[in-house]
Amino acid sequence: MCGIAGAFSTSQPMPELTKLVGKIVTSQLPRGPDHQAVVELPQPAGQLVLGHNRLSIIDLSEHSNQPLWDHSGRYCIVFNGEIYNYLELRAELQALGHRFQTQGDTEVILEAYKAWGKQAWERFIGMFAFALLDTQAGQLWLVRDRFGVKPLFYHLQHGLLAFASSTEALAQHFGLSPNLEYVSRGLFYYVYEDDSDISPYTGLHALPAGHHACVQLNQPSIEPQPYYDLKSRVEQKIQALRGMDEKALLEELEATLHSAVQLRLRSDVPLAVSLSGGLDSSLVAALAAQQHQRVVGFCYGHPQAPRSEGPLARELAQKAGIEVHFVWPELSKERLIQAFEKTLAAQDAPFPTLSILAQNFVYEAARSEGYKVLLGGQGGDEGFMGYRKFFLFQLRYLLAQKQYLELAGFALGLARLLSAELYKLGLFWQNRQRYFGGPTQGNLRLPSVRLVLGTDHRQAPWLRQMLDVTRYSLPTLLRYEDRNSMGHSIESRLPFLDYRVLELGLALPVHLKLRHGYGKWALRQVAQGKIPDSIRTARYKRGFDVTQSWLAAGLGSHLQEQIQAAEPVLREVLTPSLNLTQTYSPAQMQQQPRQLAEAISLVWLARKLK
Repeated sequence: MCGIAGAFSTSQPMPELTKLVGKIVTSQLPRGPDHQAVVELPQPAGQLVLGHNRLSIIDLSEHSNQPLWDHSGRYCIVFNGEIYNYLELRAELQALGHRFQTQGDTEVILEAYKAWGKQAWERFIGMFAFALLDTQAGQLWLVRDRFGVKPLFYHLQHGLLAFASSTEALAQHFGLSPNLEYVSRGLFYYVYEDDSDISPYTGLHALPAGHHACVQLNQPSIEPQPYYDLKSRVEQKIQALRGMDEKALLEELEATLHSAVQLRLRSDVPLAVSLSGGLDSSLVAALAAQQHQRVVGFCYGHPQAPRSEGPLARELAQKAGIEVHFVWPELSKERLIQAFEKTLAAQDAPFPTLSILAQNFVYEAARSEGYKVLLGGQGGDEGFMGYRKFFLFQLRYLLAQKQYLELAGFALGLARLLSAELYKLGLFWQNRQRYFGGPTQGNLRLPSVRLVLGTDHRQAPWLRQMLDVTRYSLPTLLRYEDRNSMGHSIESRLPFLDYRVLELGLALPVHLKLRHGYGKWALRQVAQGKIPDSIRTARYKRGFDVTQSWLAAGLGSHLQEQIQAAEPVLREVLTPSLNLTQTYSPAQMQQQPRQLAEAISLVWLARKLK
């Protein structure tokens, strides 16, 4: 897990490129504090500089420092991520006659490319973003993992290509403006990232998930091409599962999850689990505890705070034999402001809720205890229909298909779900416009953005589920996770984003995902006996317990003061005659989530607008 950087130009002198890459590497220090390098690599077509920040997880020796060359001296790589099945691939490559100089996973990428070309990416189980140089062919490959767990940004102008794992240094160097469309879609839809090349800055592109680009150095241009097609993979999986009974399907799911967790326990440094009182992270922790001698969890909550995740995490700890560190800090005004500023700097982009701060507290606590790897439960909701909206989507689908008998039983289960979450109905109602194409007006003058978060009721439900994986949910959540974890030099590993797990989850019949008013039914069956039933059979979704009291405790006044001080800079995005003091008062932000999201966006914009 690291940060990568690079710059290539057919015309600019080497010192300028070296200075640029050096700035990027310095800005990415938290992503890789264990070793940094900026290396000049003159090429026949022009000047190339590669940079790397290393967070040592596998093969801690200096032999795995990057940029890393293969033994022939033809290929070089800078790599961010982990290839979890590197041992199996290494053995396969050795059988083919390949030699290795290190014990790490980075060299496996080089040798895999030498053996199988660009088809090698399809063999990787992991998260990755890398730049691979072939000096003989004069090519530079930029590659990003299937679901975009690891970021990769690039900017190309006047023959100069620059890329990095983060955004800020590139934006500063090229004078890029904040992307107001990015801000607008995030405010209304909570969708910042997606399956396109959008980024927080205009002119800065994200290499889309599951894509690669082969840059010909003699004529540099970038045309990303997909190497992974989730839709076709799931269609093949549906056919493969046809005819299997429920018992067999659940057995396959449990075996696949077991393998995904097992691979992610490979580490040469201490690892832990990010724990909540929810099904997904609890199941990951329980499966890890079956395979690992000592599992430690970090939970945002307190065992004596009934409205937090603490009591449920304590139950899990007792049942699964897990040691839990509870993160529940006393938060003064100064501490809250510090946490907000650190989180905003790490994200280098706006975010809509304060739960992102709570997530950051968990990573901060884990790092302070000496952990460099945390397993988490991200992706379970997307892969197994954990969100409430899927019940409504399925209801519409059954109506359209005139499956009235199944509809009656499904509606009964939905009623049970709604009765368990009556206290949230108001929140559901407020968010309805996000799914039914309502107006996107707010207090800011931003580009009008219209996303279709609903579903075609004639469409198979898994197709809409897939869009949460590729477009509407997961990409943005992965941004929060990557920036917060790497801001504290922690590698976040996500077993539910093993492509084998995600493809299987999408391919499972709907009745194994939505049943009796429960989402993620199959996961609940797999979890039976492994986690407490108080977690396994809970219908409600708790999430981080971040009360808006943080605003009253001083964070609200800080946001308000920042916005007021920056009013001249923000004038172009503020509605005329807007009363900033009243609109973004702590009380208003506490009562109106939209106002809080706008305030956070304005604070970020105030620091980026010129």
